[in-house]
Amino acid sequence: MHYRDTCDRCLTDDSPAIAPVKVTPNGPGSILATYRCPTCGFIWTCGWSAEEDADEARHPAA
Repeated sequence: MHYRDTCDRCLTDDSPAIAPVKVTPNGPGSILATYRCPTCGFIWTCGWSAEEDADEARHPAA
């Protein structure tokens, strides 16, 4: 799954990436992901936006 993140409160060298509990559209090409840490229960959000792949921009599909 895309859009994984880690909890800043519980971050260690081997912290697993956490999948969002909710993903909401937030405008053209962007989403707002809501996370809940399974260890401490902390809840946070993170905004993500789509970016054009530089290689695809140079060589568009036919």
